[in-house]
Amino acid sequence: MITEEQLHYLAKEIDARVAAVEQAAKAGEALPLVLDIGAGLGTVTVDGLGGLVSVDLVRDAVAGQTGTSLAGHVLRAIAGAEAAAAARRTAMIDEAGRVVR
Repeated sequence: MITEEQLHYLAKEIDARVAAVEQAAKAGEALPLVLDIGAGLGTVTVDGLGGLVSVDLVRDAVAGQTGTSLAGHVLRAIAGAEAAAAARRTAMIDEAGRVVR
């Protein structure tokens, strides 16, 4: 049988885990992520939720690309950055759920 003291301890532990997960989710949302586009073309930046913030191109590198090639590189980089931001946020939340601070 679980005592009142044990229930109180479990409730405090649950509250601490919920707070840690909420804090990790907020931190994950606030951290931008910058990834290389590839082929030395520049970088893409997304917010912590994967929303596009900017695409920064290297003028000299872009000059040697066709429109189709450049678009492909940029789109792949954006998709990769979106996925990486989501994975990072999920990992932060998962980790916070395992460790009570």
